[in-house]
Amino acid sequence: MRISTFGYNNDTKNALARAQQDLRRLSRQLSSGKRMTRPSDDPLAVGSIINARSDLANVLNQQKVLQRAQTLTGPADGALDNMATALRRVRDIALAASQPGLTDAARLSQAEIVRSHRDRIMDEANVSVQNVFLFAGKLSQTKPFVEGAGGVEYTGDSEGVQVWVAPDRPLEVTIPGDRLFNYEDAIGTRPVASVDSDLFTLLDDLANAIEAGDESRVPQLTEDLDALYGHVVEQRGVLGARVQRIDAATESGLDAEVSAREILSDTEDIDIAEGLLDLQHQQLCYQAALSATAKLAQIPSLFEMQW
Repeated sequence: MRISTFGYNNDTKNALARAQQDLRRLSRQLSSGKRMTRPSDDPLAVGSIINARSDLANVLNQQKVLQRAQTLTGPADGALDNMATALRRVRDIALAASQPGLTDAARLSQAEIVRSHRDRIMDEANVSVQNVFLFAGKLSQTKPFVEGAGGVEYTGDSEGVQVWVAPDRPLEVTIPGDRLFNYEDAIGTRPVASVDSDLFTLLDDLANAIEAGDESRVPQLTEDLDALYGHVVEQRGVLGARVQRIDAATESGLDAEVSAREILSDTEDIDIAEGLLDLQHQQLCYQAALSATAKLAQIPSLFEMQW
């Protein structure tokens, strides 16, 4: 069967066009690093890529939540450490003030030091990070402790801020100030039931008792101070356990991110070495096709041979 010149030329052009398309496809893949630059490159793999990208997005969103939690718990732990240090120094002063034979000037100096530490603790209690007050509970935009006519008032909330370290697993990452400093709750109960005052009132009473030289009241207030100091240390331990849980969740999230990226890479990334070899092969084939076409074009057509 004879093949017409038109059919031969048409087949040649189609073959060259396909070779050019393959070259463009390989060039796009190598320049982007992706095996798929559009859905038509591999329709069967589109679903797998969408699922892999969704998994990666979920992992990255969870990491942002955990990073937010770390932003809050780190400064909160530092503030609790400073509070505990201040309370230890107040306790040392209270023990010294209970000794007989102190002069009025010495008692006044000790009382002022207690008040100074009290103010320092209040500053730490009102610490904020990125406009979030760490000890205000869920009312994190409100300054939690303010000076009132009857002492320091708590204006925050009784519930801490929660983050989701895992599905269906919320974790409280802040400590409400009323719980930390022994304020009464809605039904009149205090976290440390043996002490019938908040920490700031106790420090004010202790400073006044030291200044007045009330040798019988100072030891009683010192016992209450020991109880509230132990409570602050305990709450810091609770926060530390939460920090460990957040760190563990963060490490798991990093592992999940690596796994998700590997799956996505296996699905849509191109093997650079293999792609370069394919590109070189296609270039050689295309050049050979052009050379063959040019040579064949010099052969007389059937019409020119008067067939």
